[in-house]
Amino acid sequence: MEFIVTDREGIEAGVLVRSSYIVISIHDPDNRPARVRQQPGLRGVLVLSFDDAEEIPGTAQPDEIKLMTSEHAKEIWRFVEKHRAEVGTVVVHCEGGVSRSPAVAAALCQSLGGDAGRFWQEYQPNQHVFHLMLQAFAASSSEDSR
Repeated sequence: MEFIVTDREGIEAGVLVRSSYIVISIHDPDNRPARVRQQPGLRGVLVLSFDDAEEIPGTAQPDEIKLMTSEHAKEIWRFVEKHRAEVGTVVVHCEGGVSRSPAVAAALCQSLGGDAGRFWQEYQPNQHVFHLMLQAFAASSSEDSR
């Protein structure tokens, strides 16, 4: 499976994908969702809203900061699993395409047996997002094996 990371501008302009694909669209809570173009091959869009922030141990998070939750991570995994057999590419975007979307793509790639190294070399993945995604995958994998 291929993973493409982009930003709001890139997804709204239209992303060239040479296979069937899905989009995970992440936007800031105070912004409108991005406009994802309906292009040939698009099989589904999951829209989520949370800030590009990480927990700082021992520090209270301001009320206006909305962190990614484990439920967000589970939603992503359910969405990917629902479409996995019919798509060759997962496009993940966030506002800047630097932190949240690479973290999601890296966790998906790694969990599905790929090499996530490029995401760590080319981007600055959000550690909080990455770890929640890995935890959600582990939880769904253990449920599947029961």
